Amino acid sequence: MSLVQAMIEPHLSAPPAGPVRTCIVTAEERTPEQMIRFVVGPSIDGRGGEVVPDLARKLPGRGLWVRADRATVEQAVARKAFSKAARAAVSAPADLAERVERLLLGRVLEDLSRARRAGRAVAGFVKVGEMIERRRAGLLIVAAEAAGDGLAKLAASGLPLERLADAASLGGVFGREQAVYVAVAHDDRSGHFIERIAGGAARWRGYRLNGAG
Repeated sequence: MSLVQAMIEPHLSAPPAGPVRTCIVTAEERTPEQMIRFVVGPSIDGRGGEVVPDLARKLPGRGLWVRADRATVEQAVARKAFSKAARAAVSAPADLAERVERLLLGRVLEDLSRARRAGRAVAGFVKVGEMIERRRAGLLIVAAEAAGDGLAKLAASGLPLERLADAASLGGVFGREQAVYVAVAHDDRSGHFIERIAGGAARWRGYRLNGAG
């Protein structure tokens, strides 16, 4: 199973070989990559601090780990699981699951923006087609609106293809109103654009697909 598949369907992946964390809602043990880390912010006026998502896993403080899907984060808020795990009165905003989704999307869009600034990402069907013809494309990104012949032609290229956000969100990365089709070059100097963007897109999509309702 590929890394991207494991991010989308972690329950089908092999038992973790490295460090694991325990979900405060389900008590499952999973790798940090399959979880969302939260920390409790500083207390204000003697009140309990607010729960803060720590996607980069770098914020100080004790980590409170939740399985990386929207439904489980919603359950953590509804069941007051953060307070129970922290053994203290802490506040978890009602829209915490939505905040996490926005942050996950923001991270991958920022990675895509870095690729654009480095001259390693293009938008628009014609430019994408040209990058494919020159055998420079290593990853294709399509918006939720992508459909029909355009999508079919890109899929027929055999290149990895990820759905990410909507055309307006992708367009914002490229300074245009909308972008339905995007390509990322495989010959980027850092060697990490494709890995980060594909992994981030899969993580965001997996979080949303496992949402409540």
